[in-house]
Amino acid sequence: AFSPDGKLVASASYDETVRLWDAGTGAALQTFEGYLNWVTPVAFSPDGKYLETDRGVLQFDFSIKVSSNSLKPFRTLFVSNEWVIEAGQNILWLPHDYRPTCIAVWDGIITLGHSSGSVSLLQFTQGTKRI
Repeated sequence: AFSPDGKLVASASYDETVRLWDAGTGAALQTFEGYLNWVTPVAFSPDGKYLETDRGVLQFDFSIKVSSNSLKPFRTLFVSNEWVIEAGQNILWLPHDYRPTCIAVWDGIITLGHSSGSVSLLQFTQGTKRI
């Protein structure tokens, strides 16, 4: 899930953790551990001050520094099976290990959640097809 301002990504996993990531750099910022079972859904509150999960509400460290990378809106990306697709065209084939179990898309960034608990962030630039 992306934060309301698009600067953070939250992921939940079968490895019984919830993680916060910098959407601009892909760097892991914070990990919440200690759940007795896997955590699957995660969403930011509308004000972006806490995370809502199927295991309860999590507050995170507001001293986290995120990149100031500003992104321009880009809304034609999505993932279908093993392909990233832009405007109806296959543009990036995803090898087996990179095929996601969950996906989030926001302003040219695709976040892929993997069954291993890892997360891949792919940023696309409009026009140049550069990732």
